[in-house]
Amino acid sequence: MKFQTTRTELLDTILMASRAIAPKTSAFILSGVMLDAQENLTVYSTDLETSIKSSTSVKILEKGKIVVPSRILINILKSLKESKIELELDKASNKVKISCEKAFFTLNTMSVEEYPEFPEIKKENCFKMNLDKFKGLVSKVQKAASLDESRAVLTGVLLEIEEGVLRMVATDSYRLALVKEKLGEGIPLTKVVIPAKVLDSILKSEFGEGAVEINLEENQISFSLEGGNKRKNTIVSRLLSGKFPEYKQLIPKSFKHNIILDRSRVLEVVKRISSISQDNIPIRLNFNKGRVTVSMNIKEVGSSSEEFEVSYGEEEIETAFNPEFLIDGINIIEDKNIILSIEEPLKPILLQSEKNKNLVYLLMPIRVS
Repeated sequence: MKFQTTRTELLDTILMASRAIAPKTSAFILSGVMLDAQENLTVYSTDLETSIKSSTSVKILEKGKIVVPSRILINILKSLKESKIELELDKASNKVKISCEKAFFTLNTMSVEEYPEFPEIKKENCFKMNLDKFKGLVSKVQKAASLDESRAVLTGVLLEIEEGVLRMVATDSYRLALVKEKLGEGIPLTKVVIPAKVLDSILKSEFGEGAVEINLEENQISFSLEGGNKRKNTIVSRLLSGKFPEYKQLIPKSFKHNIILDRSRVLEVVKRISSISQDNIPIRLNFNKGRVTVSMNIKEVGSSSEEFEVSYGEEEIETAFNPEFLIDGINIIEDKNIILSIEEPLKPILLQSEKNKNLVYLLMPIRVS
């Protein structure tokens, strides 16, 4: 195997592919990436649950494939200046030679025969979406997915297609984010749970324009993305099993109070007041006769408060939230005004855009003395 390309082209391709590698691998071979030089260069990685391949156009001088430690190869490439780079397998020593300008490295390779096969993709239930739009939907819900592996299904994002409408939902039991998008007719009913880390790989892809092809099978999902210079990324993942919460039943149909807030103003104040926050001490919101007071009190640190005018003239109501979760909810709404809907201080609130009802964020309050 021998090929030439640029340092950035190779680094970007390997970085994308390596996102399937787990921080702690069950087998040493899984810490490596496989470089397969044929008509193009394709880089593979897997943790046996998720597999990624990233292809790009390079100058192939000799076909072949190798497996090398991903972290070390990435560190080498990051240390180099932007220039032409050449990789060549020395068959006698089974080491790969890496040369860039006057820098020269040799790396031990790993067994190609031991490296897992890339999953077979059967195109059964397939549809395409604008990639930038799909990334936008993912970014709205992804942070609400749980990090607690003890309830694996909540570490994923529900993707549901019903009557031509795609819904994506994530919840960690303390908050819930829902976004929907009209796709059109002809796409079969679908309800699957995708690991959030898989969708994060798509978000971090440098591809923006173009389309993403989504293919659903019985136990797996695959995403195909295309970019310039014959760049192509394919991500294949097993689906999460288990019963996802009945989210429609969790979202109240009506609220006693619906308060319109200037999104930029409330975000600025909440961030400022929570700047003293430690260990997610709750932030309080007190609504009373044309104003809202945002405050935080930490016995060991101090206190902070700020008030501003708001169009609210009903009974006084105070509620409190995890400040990080509240900021996440405000951040995903892009319109000028947001509606904060509240029933009672200890019942969930709903954040949504004043104009766009296709995105909602449900947040549980915290009981404070």
